[in-house]
Formats: sequence, structure tokens, C-alpha cells
Amino acid sequence: MDSGIKSQTCSLAELLARDVELKMPPYQRSYVWDVDEVGELLGDLRTAAAGRRHHFIGAIVLVDVDEYTSLVVDGQQRLTTLTMILAVLRDLETDEKLKTNLHALIGDRDRARRGDDRAWRMTLNHVDNPFFREAVQEEGATQRRDIETEESSNHNRFQTNLEWLEKQIKPMSSAERLSLFETIRDRVVVVRVTVPNRNEGNEVFRVLNTRGKAPNSHDIIKTEILQKADVPLEDANKYAREWLDYEAQLGGSGLNELLNIIRQLYSKAQKGKTSDFAKVVLSKVDAKTFLDKELPRYVDAYRTVLKGDPDLGDKSAAVKTALDHLRLIDHSLWKVPAVAYLYHNSHKEDEALKFFQLLERFAFVMMLHITDRTPRQKRYTKLTQTILAGKPLLDGKSVLHFSKDDQKKVRDRLSGRFGNFSQRRAIALRLNAALENGEAVSPEDDATVEHVLPRAVPEDSFWNTVWPNGPVQRELCETVGNFVIVPQHINRAADRKDFREKKKIFFEQGGRIFSLTEDLRNRQSWTAEDVRSRTEQLVDILMMVWFSDLDE
Repeated sequence: MDSGIKSQTCSLAELLARDVELKMPPYQRSYVWDVDEVGELLGDLRTAAAGRRHHFIGAIVLVDVDEYTSLVVDGQQRLTTLTMILAVLRDLETDEKLKTNLHALIGDRDRARRGDDRAWRMTLNHVDNPFFREAVQEEGATQRRDIETEESSNHNRFQTNLEWLEKQIKPMSSAERLSLFETIRDRVVVVRVTVPNRNEGNEVFRVLNTRGKAPNSHDIIKTEILQKADVPLEDANKYAREWLDYEAQLGGSGLNELLNIIRQLYSKAQKGKTSDFAKVVLSKVDAKTFLDKELPRYVDAYRTVLKGDPDLGDKSAAVKTALDHLRLIDHSLWKVPAVAYLYHNSHKEDEALKFFQLLERFAFVMMLHITDRTPRQKRYTKLTQTILAGKPLLDGKSVLHFSKDDQKKVRDRLSGRFGNFSQRRAIALRLNAALENGEAVSPEDDATVEHVLPRAVPEDSFWNTVWPNGPVQRELCETVGNFVIVPQHINRAADRKDFREKKKIFFEQGGRIFSLTEDLRNRQSWTAEDVRSRTEQLVDILMMVWFSDLDE
């Protein structure tokens, strides 16, 4: 019998050199390896290089979507880390031919110049991928030091690992680096497992990753719930199959997050352990009732939050816009009240639109103004409790509204610098939607923030003839007045060129033109005064949308 599952031993070069983009499924967990795992892999590779031996890194499970695209069901952590090692080697290399060979395992220069979507060997999920492009995959990316990250963000993990890798690789001799590269390219051995569809891929992943290993937290909770439900074997099997379906819809990490949200809704406490779930939740609702009636509704609510695809009649498109804005936020605390609202009020279509528009403003204000975690958490907890108690949400006295002093502080923050990658992108995309004829941009869209005045200006650059000294450049470069939004290949092409050259690239290379970029079409200069003035104009527009239009 032909199962459709095929396997083949190959080198990493054969896996990455194919004319196929390796993409992470939408709900695949993010990159989670820390220095310990990265160090173990690098140590194994260096040992193999020293002995000129092969090194087996296991199976890479793929689902072939079409002849140009494969989804990575299992192997993201290894492939991402190997790409990071190659990127560090590439950016430390001085030999141009070797640098080209290194980059060939990361991306295709010619396709990148043409803006071809298949310019890169790997594409991560929509949260990680823009940062992965800018901080790892682009040539020279790992040597940049101007990409700021939140300490608690997943991007900080990338930065920490990259810095550690550079400290290990930089002291190596040229011969040692060459040997390491050749080992990665030619002597890293993988088993390429191809499955015919996503369901088969999930099953192969489960077999590869659960045999003899500790179960995920959601598996522990599932076992506890089924034990407390005390149902016949046939029913237990049915619930187990449904649980696997929830995992397929949300991903393992997504299901873990949902169960944590449910625990918070029952306990009103943010922190807790996996073992607390049964004590907190099942002490207040019968296990079978939870499985039959509550969990499916929570899954629907969370899937709406995760994907941004509400089912709210003629209000769906407008609510999706608000959810797309929310999904840009650099923290996830907003998901708790969002799930609570959808679970308890999904039938209130008109109110739902107003609620999510106010929640979007609320979350941005939390990101911009309430930066300390404890006060921010208290504000979210108060909002969630208001929802659970069925109290009014839309009147001017609810927690969703802000004082004049709060508004002033938000304006001041919007007028300042945005060195943080996630916040910079979130604000730029939100501004794009606020402009006349603007549109909401999904987090998954090919939309990157381009600094018109480059962040790093070479000494002999044209920019130094029209701009003041370095401190003024640094002050204004990261303000919203200096931002435009362009597709990735336009961003690469524009790089550090002067203003007129950038305008030609923005408007004449055939890329998508966003409203925030269209604003530059008729501008003839780009000076410090231009940036200050544009910053003030853009801040006025966003403040009007948030604090005048919404409060009418």
C-alpha cells in the first residue's frame, strides 16, 4: 500500500538549494531555541568539521504545497539555527567568492533584486519573518547593531543567539571557518520526509516528537480533563480526536496559550502552572460540560483572534481591520479580553465592532504609554473583569477610555523615537490605515518599514550635505516622520541611496505603493524640518482617529 510518505537522505545543500521556498505553516510555533541548544548544535558541527566527518541532524518533515513551496512540519528550529550560523559566517567573511557561496544557502541575490517571492530559502511565520529577514538573512544583517528588541520578545532570542554565535565564530581562523561551512554544506545529513498533506504531516510530527519525550502541557491538561470526565472509552477516543483537531487548527503552542487564557478567565490571575488548570477550571465547571460546550466555543474565539477572521455578519470586514491592527502589537495581553468578549458577546455585531476598535486603541496605548508590566497587566485585568461581569464597555467611564493626561502622554510618545523593531512596524502600518485612502495592512503582508534618511549614513554620503550633524540625524531617523512602507525587495534596493534615487525606486520599480509612501511622491526635499513637520502631521492624524473619531 502506498502511504504517500516518502523519505530520502540528502545533504543540507541539496535541501536548501532546491528551487523551492521552505515556509513555516501559519500556526507553527515560533523560534524557541536558546543558547544551550544553539551551542550544542554548533559544538557538534565543529567536532564534525575537525574530523571531516558527516553529522546527522535527523528528519526534516515537509508538505509539498506546489512545485515551488514546501511547508516545514518539523525541522524549523534546526533549519533556522543553521541559517543563523551561515549568516554569521557570511557576514564575517572577506573573500567575495566564499561570501557568495555562503549566501547561496540563505537566499538568491538575483531573485532578491527582482523582488521574486522565492528569493529566500526559508520563510518563518508572519511574526518572526520580517525580523528574520532584517536581522539574519539580508547580507550584512548580523553585523548591524541598530535593531532594538523587547527583552521579553521572541526577537530578543534571535539577537542573543546571534551575538553568542558571533563570539564563538569570530575568533576562528579562516581555515576553521571554511571547514565549518563545508561541513554544513556538504556533510550535514538529513532525512527529507515528504508527506502528501498537512494531516499526514501532523501525524508524522507527533510520532517523531512524542515517543519517549515529555508531553506538551496541553497533553497533560487533556489527560486530566478526560480522567475527571470519567467517560466510556469510545467517548474518550472521540474527545481525544477532537483535541488533536484543535491542535491542528491552533498549533501546539496556540493550544497551550488558549488553555492559559481560559485559566486566567476562571482565576483572574495571569500567572499559574499547568497543574493549576484542573484545580482552577474544573472546580467550577463539569469536565464533560467543558469538553462539550465550552472548549469548542473558546477554540472558535481564539482562532478568530489568531487568524483575524471574525464571523460577525456585515461587520466582519471592519472587525478584521481592528484585529489586524491588534495582531501588530508587541505584547499578547490583549488576547485575554478579546477571547473573553468573543466567547460571551459574539452575537452582538454592532457592539463587537465598537469594542474591537476601542480594544485596538487600548492595546496601542498600553504599548506606547503604560510600559511597566504590572500597571499594564492591572489595566488589562480590569478590562477582562468588566467583560466577565457584563458591565458597560462603551460608555466614557469604562477602562477602554483615557484621560486627557493619558492622551497627552500618548501624543508625546508618538512624537518620539521608535528604535524597537516591532513597535516601529506596528505604528507605521497603523498610520498607513489612518491616512486618507489608506488601508489596513495584515501582519502577514509583505510590508517593511523603510527609513527615508538611512539609519547608518556613510561619511561620504549625499545625506551629510543636506542634513545637520550626527546627533540630529540619530534623533529624527527613528521618528514616524522618516518612515515609509515598502515591500521587502524595494527596501533592499533603496538601502542608503539619496532621496531622489529612493523616490524613483519607491514609485518606478513596480512594487506595491502604500499610502504612507504615496505621501512622498510630490516632495522635492527631505530635510530635518521636513521630517519634524511630517511627524507632527502624522501624529495629529492618528490622534484624531483614536481620540476624536472613536469617541464621537
